[in-house]
Amino acid sequence: KPEDIAKVALFLASDLSAYITCQTINVDGGNVLS
Repeated sequence: KPEDIAKVALFLASDLSAYITCQTINVDGGNVLS
């Protein structure tokens, strides 16, 4: 969903993501867990 991607983009643009480096973030609605 577009809103899921928007939430991740907002998080990564915020100060809360300051300590995240070299990570892959899967935005697939949980399909990677199933």
